[in-house]
Amino acid sequence: MSARLAQQYQKLHHHFAGQAEAVSLQQLADLLFCTRRHMRSLLQQMQAQGWIAWQAQAGRGMRSRLSFLQAPEQLQRERAAQLLEQGRVEQAVDLLGDDRDELAPLLLARLGKRWSQDRQVLGVPYYRPLPNLYPGTPLRRSERHLVGQIFNGLSRINEEKGEVEGDLAHHWSQQSPLEWHFHLRPAVRWHDGGELSVADVQASLLRLRALPLFSHLQAVRPLSPRSLALELSEPDQWLPWLLADSAALILPADHAARADFASRPVGTGPYRVAANTRHQLCLQAFDDYFGYRALLDQVDIWMMPELGEQLEHGNGQVCGLEVRINPREPSVQTEMALESGVYFLLADGRSPRLHDAALRDWLAQTLAPLAVIQETAPAVRQYWAPAAGLLPNWHHAQPALNLQPPDGLSMLRLAYYEQHPEYQLIAAAMARCLRPHGVELECRALPYADWEQGHGEADLWLGSVNFATRPEYSVAAWVLGTPLLRRCLESALPLTQWQQGWRQGLFRAQDLSAAVVQQRWMLPLFHNWLRLQGPAQMQGVRLNSLGWFDFKSAWLQADG
Repeated sequence: MSARLAQQYQKLHHHFAGQAEAVSLQQLADLLFCTRRHMRSLLQQMQAQGWIAWQAQAGRGMRSRLSFLQAPEQLQRERAAQLLEQGRVEQAVDLLGDDRDELAPLLLARLGKRWSQDRQVLGVPYYRPLPNLYPGTPLRRSERHLVGQIFNGLSRINEEKGEVEGDLAHHWSQQSPLEWHFHLRPAVRWHDGGELSVADVQASLLRLRALPLFSHLQAVRPLSPRSLALELSEPDQWLPWLLADSAALILPADHAARADFASRPVGTGPYRVAANTRHQLCLQAFDDYFGYRALLDQVDIWMMPELGEQLEHGNGQVCGLEVRINPREPSVQTEMALESGVYFLLADGRSPRLHDAALRDWLAQTLAPLAVIQETAPAVRQYWAPAAGLLPNWHHAQPALNLQPPDGLSMLRLAYYEQHPEYQLIAAAMARCLRPHGVELECRALPYADWEQGHGEADLWLGSVNFATRPEYSVAAWVLGTPLLRRCLESALPLTQWQQGWRQGLFRAQDLSAAVVQQRWMLPLFHNWLRLQGPAQMQGVRLNSLGWFDFKSAWLQADG
């Protein structure tokens, strides 16, 4: 469809108010400021498109009959669909005037499996934009999954076996308690065509030393063009696991100087970012990936805010923790798993009142999981299971009974991060639990980066966590390495001592979790059922602990 031809049709339609009219060829030519010959050509094109019926009358000055067969809005939608097919998303949005009612049906038509120019394309709906895909910065659960599709680390976690294995490094060895050597794969390419170097790895690792779990990384020393040594200030048996963390993914050495690197990063992974706007994240298979080339050629994640809005209004059929490949696919397969993680309430040790153990005990009683769940709509709580620990099979929370609120308690401050529709529902349920005791809950929604860093004044912090790897590593790494937890707990618990002991194998993750939960600094609320829906023809789709699936292993089976 020619955009210019559509504009000329709309001008005619507007002039005649869409009504059939007896008109001469010269009148139409004057209206569009063109010659009679060109006008005749335009009418032939419009008729071929099925937009008009033109009953011509022979002879100069004779009036012909022009009838309009298409509403301009329909042409606009067709043009927008054509722009979407060409990947020109922002132009399609501008054409529709950012009208969500017009845009939503076009996006829905692009969800699920489809072929486009002999390429397998998968469209996935999501409820918010994904502007930050920058490893080493605060990343939410979905972003952690996505950066794993775009970047590689020295090591990675095999999702099926739950074991650490080589990624950019094909081998490594521990030379002494304080020195490890890593050996890089040859000819690894960045998405922009450059070749990975030891300097890229060195710069990526050294930038991590400001993070608590990487504070013992003393030096990174090149040994050869394909090998390097990591020097530690204290022993760490978990180092290969630590280097598989999303924060430790390897970036180009000049990443800080690249424009828009957060939204349009360049990695070495199986998928490259082709587009990232407020409406679409487009990932395309990287043909020069050093591993097996991805089976899906393209993954389009379409931003549909109405998914989150429906959850806010209590529609349990749509959930921010549910990845649905196509909500309207007639034949779907659904996979569900109880998450390896938890929704939690964290007491802030920087708040003087929270050092009162009696207050923490009373909160554990008043905001017990079942009490909060009972204050939420059945359509929402159907996917929640009460929690007694950070993992479904851990039972560290001890019930508190018949406690009275401390004297003088009238208000508590709660912080959670924005663009997570369930948190508003949970906070409202907590407020209803506290109100009969004369306690008001003041709620603040923070940007995720501020929430993860613990920037803000609050008594309680609401959040959730998913553990993507072996709990013995991932739970302890989260408790000891998350800035929010360190800022809230370092005045109350010996975190530095715990970290040193854990690195040396002296403390178990379950013991650290039990200490935090049993002293009521953290209140486990509930575990969520993760859900993955997709068309039955999709193969290789396996729900992971982050609620997504490995894009490169999925593929479309032919119908029939």
